[in-house]
Amino acid sequence: MKAAKIVPWVFAFVAVAALVFAVRAPAQGLSLAYDGKPEIVAATFASEWCPACKVLEPNLAEVIPGFAGEPVTFIVFDFTFGERKEVAELADANGVGEIYARNKGATGFTLLIDADTGEIIDTLTMNFSQKAMRAAIARAISIASHTDNTPPAPAI
Repeated sequence: MKAAKIVPWVFAFVAVAALVFAVRAPAQGLSLAYDGKPEIVAATFASEWCPACKVLEPNLAEVIPGFAGEPVTFIVFDFTFGERKEVAELADANGVGEIYARNKGATGFTLLIDADTGEIIDTLTMNFSQKAMRAAIARAISIASHTDNTPPAPAI
């Protein structure tokens, strides 16, 4: 009889411990081997409960390694457990605090942001194929790295 009374308490303790661990988990960021200042910040707004994220994130994860050494920083703002201080700090640290403030809580997309101007160059969604994601990120890098104020050649 005593074991029957203890089991729910054990399950409750494990559930609370898992929740505390998950809430305290740091905001996600991915650093690829680029030594200079990034020209593009690819900021993904996501959560575990977002259906669109379940399509977007695996495709983006396949694309990201192809940009190793490129001037792009990939970050994830995870709203699974709501808005957290760590997520806002990640945005500020990457120079996209204002864009984060305008979009916080929304999920299911990745913004390609010019790191110098803060301008949103493109938005990746679950409707983008991996090929389209690669092209959009490459185009964003090209736009952001243009220093003579002439527009880059159109993407084909």
